[in-house]
Formats: sequence, C-alpha cells, structure tokens
Amino acid sequence: METLYYNTGEMILTINYPIDESGHYCIETEYDTEIGHLFVDGINEATQTPIWKGTTEEVNQIAAELGEFIERSDL
Repeated sequence: METLYYNTGEMILTINYPIDESGHYCIETEYDTEIGHLFVDGINEATQTPIWKGTTEEVNQIAAELGEFIERSDL
C-alpha cells in the first residue's frame, strides 16, 4: 500500500492509497488509528476539479485540503 504523510500542524496523518475499486483513501493518525476515509464525491462543474468528501466529520472538515495535497503528490 502506498502512503503519503500530511502534517496538519497538530498531528501527522497517514494517507493510504485505495487498495480496492472503492477509490477511498484510508486516513490514519500517526498512531495508526483510523479516523475515516477520503474520496472524490463528484466534479465541480464550474472549475472542473474534484469535490473531496470524508466519511467522518473529522476527515470531512479537512477533505478539500487533503484532496489538494493528494492531487499535488505523485501517489
């Protein structure tokens, strides 16, 4: 499984690349505690960019930020 590490300023999150066709990225804390999944929920028609969503409130609050980070990475 490929991973990225994202520093929120408060903690380091691990972003695990989807291992199945769901397209969901598993988000974990630096202590290997899963806090939810991140996925593309659609495309913004005005900007033609992905709309990122989280499966939990904690992930959903930073979904756009994490999604942009993934898009800039080579994952």
